[in-house]
Amino acid sequence: VGNRVCYSEQPAMEDTLKAGALILTITVAASAVLWSQGAPAPQTRPAAPVRDRNLLPDKGVIEGGTYKNAGIGLEFTPTSSLHLQEPDVKGAPDAPPSFFSVLAVADRGPLPALGFYAEKLDHYPEDKRDASSHLQRMIRAQEASGCKRVGGVTKTRLSEVSFVRADCEAGRAHEAVFVTTHSAWAFVFIFEASDAAAANKLIASTEVRVTD
Repeated sequence: VGNRVCYSEQPAMEDTLKAGALILTITVAASAVLWSQGAPAPQTRPAAPVRDRNLLPDKGVIEGGTYKNAGIGLEFTPTSSLHLQEPDVKGAPDAPPSFFSVLAVADRGPLPALGFYAEKLDHYPEDKRDASSHLQRMIRAQEASGCKRVGGVTKTRLSEVSFVRADCEAGRAHEAVFVTTHSAWAFVFIFEASDAAAANKLIASTEVRVTD
């Protein structure tokens, strides 16, 4: 995940391959959005100021270690050991943006890491736009990337926001996926760490706020 320093070649290579499930999951989700819209290769849109909730959202900004996106109504702050990368936005050319993503990575080693994306839900059937349905799509993406399910789907919270959660493991990496929906968007957080305890610590140190 990102360009980070590794201490030993072989273990680092193995960890990097396992941690790649995080990026693969986000990439698979982005590709599904674009495919469903019949769009060609994704394009990055320049950011535009958001003055009210009725304007089209932009890719958001990072301020003081917090990702803020007024257009979709979300802010989150990862644990201080992770550093947010430049946000990205994708969508069909000449159409409103429909997919936002941002990563938070450590200085050294592929783990821990946090990936976030927001996906517009209007291209899914109306009865498949809830958080549980979106989580099931994420579970299928996890399994396709070789991540083995651990436990069942649970209801939980990040800060004061309600989510549904599913976990999986791939080699040395433990992945926890959190999904909620808000104003026709799915918000997805993907936490990756060396084991379940480390993932839970990462989760507990993440602050999430819905802003509208």
